[in-house]
Amino acid sequence: MLPDNRAELGDMEQAQAPESEDAVDPLTRMAQRNRAKAAQQGSIFHAALSQAFGRMCTGYSGLDGTVTHVSRRTVSMAELVDLTEPGMFLALLEGPGDGMGMVWLCPVTVAAMVEVQTTGQVLPGAVNPSPPRLPTRTDAALLAPMVDSFLNQISKRCAELPESAVVCGYVYGSFLDDRRPIGVVLDDLDYELVTLRVALSQGHITGTWTLVLPHPAAPAETAPADDGDWQSRMAGAVENSAVSLNAVLCRVRLTLNEALALAPGDVLQVPDSALETLGLSAMGGAQIGSGRLGQARGFRAVRLTFDPGTKGHNAALPAPPTLRFAKAPSVPSRPAPATATPSHIPDSWSQNGGAEG
Repeated sequence: MLPDNRAELGDMEQAQAPESEDAVDPLTRMAQRNRAKAAQQGSIFHAALSQAFGRMCTGYSGLDGTVTHVSRRTVSMAELVDLTEPGMFLALLEGPGDGMGMVWLCPVTVAAMVEVQTTGQVLPGAVNPSPPRLPTRTDAALLAPMVDSFLNQISKRCAELPESAVVCGYVYGSFLDDRRPIGVVLDDLDYELVTLRVALSQGHITGTWTLVLPHPAAPAETAPADDGDWQSRMAGAVENSAVSLNAVLCRVRLTLNEALALAPGDVLQVPDSALETLGLSAMGGAQIGSGRLGQARGFRAVRLTFDPGTKGHNAALPAPPTLRFAKAPSVPSRPAPATATPSHIPDSWSQNGGAEG
């Protein structure tokens, strides 16, 4: 009996297992997958920041800096001033599109980085002054290359990450010796607060390095233009475009042999009526009007006699005449008239060029 009972219990567990999996809400499973993906993406971003900070520290012997923790949160402009502490190093960052951000260094981090550049090492007792001293412009001159190096490393390592729009493209701007102008210098936006907890001098000193970066502005949605606006813009673009017109006196119809037989000096007959029935045609050959050939201020001109755009004109346009090919008869050249010697001029005048005196 015992083996049979075990078999029955095994069958019941197998039957209940699919029911427990199906009982999970699909939205819950989707939320779990999204949280896992976000956590993975966040870890990649944190690793990129850690590598950027470590690469910056390798340029300064004795600093030996690493990142132990990274935190992110969104704050408003009103919260920024309250989050700063006395003794913090505050500097403005210049970003893409006239964006402005900030970098904050706690007093311990400032003292350690100034110490490593002045003495070549970090002494634990020298970086914990009590009370903390206020940063000076000399400190800013020493820290500016380090900030630029860190920001440059971030741009390289985060260029392919989704966070690139937030953290890439910033450089060191200027030093702030007071926290009160923050609300005036920065725009009234939401800011991403990225705080790095760092360990310096092989972990003997810990401090914070904070980036304050504005959220990128969302692209403005362009309202779809109504049909009336589109038609007016299209009409304006078309009506202001250049148009070439041809003035056609008449058309001559001829064969290919006749065309090949044309030679310089041939004259094509054009009837006098062609001057009164001149046609205006577009580049495609469509006739759009008619007129008369004349002159205006010494230039050839055309006076319109039929406008197809005028209301009430429904008749067909008078087309220029089409004639058969015929050469005009060549006019024979006349010989130059001979100069006759007047009969009353004496022979001595015509022969000797003058009269004898």
